[in-house]
Amino acid sequence: MITALAWTITNFEAQNTVADFESFSLTPNSVYTSTNSTPFQTSNAVFEYEWLSAFGGYWIGGFAYTNKYDSTTAAFTNLYGVKPLKGHNGSGTYVIGQDGGTIRLKSPNARVNGFFITNTTYAFKSVRNGDSFSRKFGDTTGTGSGTTIAQGSYPDFFKVTAKGYLNGSLKSDSSVFYLADYRFANNALDYVVDTWQYFNLANLGIVDSITFNMYSSDNSGSFLNTPAFFGMDDFSTSPSDPRGIVAQNRISFSEAYPNPFNQIITLLVGNEEKNLRYCLRDNVGKIVMKANLQSGLNTIDSSELASGIYYLQIITAQGIETKKLLKP
Repeated sequence: MITALAWTITNFEAQNTVADFESFSLTPNSVYTSTNSTPFQTSNAVFEYEWLSAFGGYWIGGFAYTNKYDSTTAAFTNLYGVKPLKGHNGSGTYVIGQDGGTIRLKSPNARVNGFFITNTTYAFKSVRNGDSFSRKFGDTTGTGSGTTIAQGSYPDFFKVTAKGYLNGSLKSDSSVFYLADYRFANNALDYVVDTWQYFNLANLGIVDSITFNMYSSDNSGSFLNTPAFFGMDDFSTSPSDPRGIVAQNRISFSEAYPNPFNQIITLLVGNEEKNLRYCLRDNVGKIVMKANLQSGLNTIDSSELASGIYYLQIITAQGIETKKLLKP
């Protein structure tokens, strides 16, 4: 069955609001702390924060902004350091999120474009080397370990799933980012994210809040052994209905098929404007293919791409639209 995608290209880029967290005032090597569990706010969103006063008090949920720089300490005492050391593009302030954290958008029914994400130092070291709570990813507890999985080939993963809510109801779609992936048949492809990479959330559509849940292949019952933290920077949103600011424009670029795809993606382009182009990003935001487009039929040979989720971005003078595609 061939599924065609209809496109409406709107100039959203000029209307994006990006929270880079640089306006927050912190003394050097410190972190946001609220013993009253007060959320912090940017111009586009409210970030939940939860403090537990028991046992001397500690941060138990939500998000905290920080300028602590520690890319080496492998311990629970280093909750706020990220593997790239500083924020995206070397910025001074970034955010750490926990499993279950929620962000509420200030504009009613807005869109979350995405943000830059990375591993905390604590999680990265735990995945790469193991610790007193977590095993080293890829390893079994001994050769064979009573299974057919070879030593070093256990299909581990560590991921963040973003879910959108609208008017209190959970939406059907979600976005997933793998902070570590050891599921490849070729162990040389296994990876742990150690740089800032883009987490595309455009497929969530119109939302009023998003919640992040973290999952790992290393668990003790319902408890994650992998440290359930991630880094965030440059959180981007756009209004749900920009009409009245910039008129929506229907152009004759109309189809991308099939979806799911195997080898060839066909794009039907009727628009004759200049500089029409596309880029195809993988599930961690890396551009894997890009080229100019011509009027009429265009084909993308994806035979060398691995199975997975991809994001096709069509770029025109009117703006950018992103669609999610699947290669089984």
